[in-house]
Amino acid sequence: MARNTRTDARRQATKGSPAPRPTPLLCWSCGERLRLLNGLLVCPRGHPVPETEEGVHDLWPPDRKPPAVDTYGTPFGWAYDVGVNTRPLARIAARWEWGTDVSRMYRLMDEGLRLDRGRVALDVPVGGGTTFAEGAPGLKGLLVGIDLSPVMLARAARRREAAGLEAKIVLARGDATRLPLAAAGVDRILCFNGLHVIPDKEAALAEFRRVLKPGGELLGTALVADGKAPYSAIVALERLASFFVPTTSGELRSLATRFGFRRWEQELEGALLYFRGQ
Repeated sequence: MARNTRTDARRQATKGSPAPRPTPLLCWSCGERLRLLNGLLVCPRGHPVPETEEGVHDLWPPDRKPPAVDTYGTPFGWAYDVGVNTRPLARIAARWEWGTDVSRMYRLMDEGLRLDRGRVALDVPVGGGTTFAEGAPGLKGLLVGIDLSPVMLARAARRREAAGLEAKIVLARGDATRLPLAAAGVDRILCFNGLHVIPDKEAALAEFRRVLKPGGELLGTALVADGKAPYSAIVALERLASFFVPTTSGELRSLATRFGFRRWEQELEGALLYFRGQ
């Protein structure tokens, strides 16, 4: 993600602007918290924060090699993005494939976006911006969206622009198992349909606990391998895809307890697990 003319123009526009807003995002070069000014992340020590033409920042760990193939840049990724962001279609497909009414998932997303001014939520993986694709009237604070897929992040950026949310949402490429965020930096974490494509769930849960403030909340959904029949058979078939690595409901509860989520609730509907914890 190289610097571009859009970044340069926005950087020029910051001259004479009000003081930048602090964020929990960290500069990999110096460890300082990045500031947000006119939608641009800036390092207080002057280190560059690369940004794409769509306005997506690059906060991938510099000592980790990113995936060679972006799965979500394939026809599968296109189909998934269209399906999950077309809610009437998603309700039909999820009922048939997963045995759940995903209206519940969308309500949970809306709840997660009800955020007061001065508070921060992390959406990881943010995907194509499903949480805010239909607007976010309750979002008064800052939403940070992290994903490893440049293609999905570009889609999320387009939806952010269409919804007029550029001042409230920061999008960045990053690793869910090594988040570019300060400890105890966010008030809420949203993780919808993400854990089943993250191989190292221990590292992800450990990171979620690290960046969440005391009393903060984790909300999300995940496909699991121990769902009810016949949906468990469909999940078993989906596991043939190398990127699809579902956990079980028992394993997720165990991991949540191990990493310090003391108030943990989860409910399995078909093959989709709805969870929340503090």
